[in-house]
Amino acid sequence: MDNHLVFVYGTLRRGCTRAMSIRFPNSKFIANANVSGSLYDLGAYPGLILEQSKSLVIGEVYEVDDEILNELDDFEASSNYRRTQVEVSVGSDRRMCWTYEPNPEFYSFRALITSGDWIEYAKTKTDWPEDTGAGETQS
Repeated sequence: MDNHLVFVYGTLRRGCTRAMSIRFPNSKFIANANVSGSLYDLGAYPGLILEQSKSLVIGEVYEVDDEILNELDDFEASSNYRRTQVEVSVGSDRRMCWTYEPNPEFYSFRALITSGDWIEYAKTKTDWPEDTGAGETQS
């Protein structure tokens, strides 16, 4: 079984109710990291667009096995996200990781999150879809 590095930037980060440690308890936190791209508010979740390298997007790197990577694929595909490779910065090191980008055919990218940090942004967000809310991040 192979191990893979995955960069998460939204509700799978620590401090969120859907954090990797909760949803995928066998994943291993490696480090805080960032990637060059643009982060958008897509309603209940953020969306990272890598082609638009306007700022740094803050996230975390996890090590996962094949089984968890397949579970992540299914989890993200249900929201029309697709897996892609990206080079992330972990301190002064660069590492290749998998991450998930929203399929632009299903989303309109209306609100740019200029800070690049979903957790900080979510604390001030007021226009949550009905089935979600400020509970996306834990206090």
